[in-house]
Amino acid sequence: MIKVLLISIGNELLSGKTINTNASYLAKNLTNSGFTIKKIITIPDDPEIVPDEISRAISTADYRLILLTGGLGPTWDDSTAIYLAKALDVATELNHEALSIVTKRYQDLFDNNLVETADITSAREKMAILPVGAEPIDNPIGTAPGIFFNHENSNTLIFCLPGVPREMEQMFQIIKPKIVDLIKEKHPCYYEIEWTTSFTDESLLAPFLTQVREKFDVWIKSLPEEYQKEKNIQLIISKSSDSEKDTKKEVLAAKAYLQKILDSSRNTQ
Repeated sequence: MIKVLLISIGNELLSGKTINTNASYLAKNLTNSGFTIKKIITIPDDPEIVPDEISRAISTADYRLILLTGGLGPTWDDSTAIYLAKALDVATELNHEALSIVTKRYQDLFDNNLVETADITSAREKMAILPVGAEPIDNPIGTAPGIFFNHENSNTLIFCLPGVPREMEQMFQIIKPKIVDLIKEKHPCYYEIEWTTSFTDESLLAPFLTQVREKFDVWIKSLPEEYQKEKNIQLIISKSSDSEKDTKKEVLAAKAYLQKILDSSRNTQ
């Protein structure tokens, strides 16, 4: 099981001003790739809270992968690189590879009349200042490079991506093969099915789901609508393991068993 921690950074997320679609996107993509999301947290742009959360996660050595989103831009509050360096107890430095990425990006924007100048100002240079030992991640549509740090002492891979959803999504697709390649353990398999039941009342369905959980090693989740809508309840049955064949077999067996006991209950009514 490869455990993942997702950290979303931004006061705008906590105030409700911005909907946190990044966490949902990452969780869905990583889960479908066989990773296990153990925790998702949202924290403010705070010089104490952000480093503390990263340090705590690293010190537990419980996560093989940590992904942070937000705080990589040119403004004063974009300080994820500084916070990460503090958590890692390393200095920051001007990363020349990152500076090259920023320089090229602003030149492209200038050539397309999207910015007034291609000059590397202090605010633009700020986006190329990374923790010592970190590697930049190219940003194909934005200006701020991402950050990758391999924390060997805890065997943890740390990736920092922008908070802008479109940028984050494209950059995640760039690093996704690297994540899978860097994870040396046998990559687990994930399989799920969605199924619409004949039930509209979750409380009546619940005992049957318990029976399935007692018999099969699967995760089964009901997705009811609000009352009075009278919609049939949907289920998701899923499992993650090292064997693709066994994973799929267990999920399908759980569904077949649930179907059997539901049919049996209706026949006895």
